[in-house]
Amino acid sequence: MTDSERTLLKSSIDQVVDLETTADGRHLAQILFVFDEGDTPDVFYLKVSPGPDGTLVPEGATGHSVLLADIVAVHPHQP
Repeated sequence: MTDSERTLLKSSIDQVVDLETTADGRHLAQILFVFDEGDTPDVFYLKVSPGPDGTLVPEGATGHSVLLADIVAVHPHQP
């Protein structure tokens, strides 16, 4: 992840981004919280996908956490 992608991630709280991680590949994520301090900086998010009417809906009831070091790329979501 580049510095500009890290800035985008931190400025996207409550917004949806296109997130690519080493474990899950590329998916849409609604960013809940970015913790960019200490030994294990990470991000908490909800995986989302387009619903029948095109609005983005959570894929499950639980959130996800991934270390910032495991993020390959962050892109703005383009509907």
